[in-house]
Amino acid sequence: MGSVAAAFGLVLAAAAGGRGGEMVEMEVVAVLPLEDGQSSLLVLAQRDGQAVLTPVIGRPEATAIEMALRHATPPRPMTHDLLERVIGQLGGTVERVEIDGLADSTFLATVRVRQGKRAHAIDARPSDSVALALRAGAPVFASRRVVEAAGLSRSDLEKLRREPRRPPVRETPSEGTQRL
Repeated sequence: MGSVAAAFGLVLAAAAGGRGGEMVEMEVVAVLPLEDGQSSLLVLAQRDGQAVLTPVIGRPEATAIEMALRHATPPRPMTHDLLERVIGQLGGTVERVEIDGLADSTFLATVRVRQGKRAHAIDARPSDSVALALRAGAPVFASRRVVEAAGLSRSDLEKLRREPRRPPVRETPSEGTQRL
């Protein structure tokens, strides 16, 4: 498992050995706002284990995930609601979301959609993928390689909850800003 610093995007591996591999099921536990007011930590915990992933996500995506966790319905469809409806209208279903890679300290994800006999793998940001999965009632998985490279233990997560949550990104994009 990584250290608490890994949760803040400071010590992530450049890559987790490619995308895919053996998957472990994750549960969306919480969205924790960061002090910058512009981003949050998405807390994903391994269902049958101790690993926790904490990708940094933008405020709009955090709001969409928080609403889905509360089962709140906005007066008009949000982007993730629209996407879920479009997939359904086209005869598809969201089967699962996979957080399946790391590149330059950024988590990568794939949305798996079934449309009749056809299977589609759609590259997406983890934040959008999780927001969509929650609306579609689809499970979220993470590659074991990603969990090993960037995961925290549940005790690390408890330390995070007690510490101030400072932004995990540098102020200038040229220094390797991590945004999901």
